[in-house]
Amino acid sequence: MQLKRWHWERIIATLRTYRVACGRGSTYDCASQWKGGSSVSWPFETSEPLVTPHHAAELERKRRGLTPEEWALPTTLVATFQRAAYARMLERAGLNVDSREHGQGGSGGTTFGRVVGSVDGVPVVVAHICVGAPAAALALENSVARGVRNVLVAGSAGSLQQHLPIGATVVVTGAEREDGVSHHYLPAGEVVSPDRALTRMLEECALARGALPVRGRAWTIDAPYRETVGAIRRHSEAGVAVVEMEAAAIFAVSRVRGVRAGLIVAVSDEVFGHEWNHGFNHDAYLDSLLRAADTAMDVAAKLG
Repeated sequence: MQLKRWHWERIIATLRTYRVACGRGSTYDCASQWKGGSSVSWPFETSEPLVTPHHAAELERKRRGLTPEEWALPTTLVATFQRAAYARMLERAGLNVDSREHGQGGSGGTTFGRVVGSVDGVPVVVAHICVGAPAAALALENSVARGVRNVLVAGSAGSLQQHLPIGATVVVTGAEREDGVSHHYLPAGEVVSPDRALTRMLEECALARGALPVRGRAWTIDAPYRETVGAIRRHSEAGVAVVEMEAAAIFAVSRVRGVRAGLIVAVSDEVFGHEWNHGFNHDAYLDSLLRAADTAMDVAAKLG
C-alpha cells in the first residue's frame, strides 16, 4: 500500500513524541530513521506493573516466617560489584562473608549477597551485587521495598579519558543511558543523575582518604562486547569520563522510588587508546577500589 504525503507527515509527527538517546547524551528523532526501516520498538509504558517489589518482598518475608520489624532493613545500603571491595566493606562492618543473606532473582537464582551490620555504630546494609544493570535494579528494588532510603555504591569502570588512568577515582555525576533497564523506568531522553548531597559527601570523603576524585559522567552499557570504537570515540569526545554497566539503572530506580543514590568508581582499565589497556591486577587499581569502598562506608557513617 502506497502512503500519501499527509500519511507520512502524520506518522512522523507522532514519532516525534518518542525520542531515543544518542551517543553524545543528547537526542535524535527516531522519525528520521522511519523510512529506512528503523523505529522505536514501543512507547514508554505508563501503566502499573503487575508484580511489584513489595509483592516479592512480602512473599519472601512470609516464606521465612519473619515479622515486618524483623524483615525491615536499615535505611542505608552500601553496595559493590567487586569481591575485594565487598570484603573491605564487611571488615569495616565487623562481619564476614559467611553471615550474608542471599537475595534471589525471579527464578530463584542468587543475584546478590546482603548482610546487616554497622559502621562506627551506624546500622547499614552491605551488599555484593552481580555486575550489570538488571542485577543492580533487582537488588535496589528489593532493598528499597524493605526500608532502604540511601544507596551508596562503590564500583569500577573503564576510562574514556587520558587524564583518568588506571587507579583514578571518579565520582559519577550522571549516566548516558545505553542500558535496557533504565528505559523501563524513565522515558528515553530523561537525564539520570545521583543525589547531589551524597555525591558531595563521596567527593569529600574520598579526598579525606587521600584520593584525588574527579567528577564525571558515566556511559552505561549492558553489552560490554559492543563497546565499539565509534561509540567510544563519540562518548570520549563528548567529555564522558568512564564506561560501566550499572549507573543508569541505579539512578533511574532511585529516582522512580524516591530514594537517594551516589556512585564512586575506581578506574580498572583504559579504552581511550588504540588498544585495550587493562589493569585489573594492578596495585593502583586495587588500592583505588579499596579506597572507594572505604569512602562509601565513611559516607554511610556520616549519615547516622
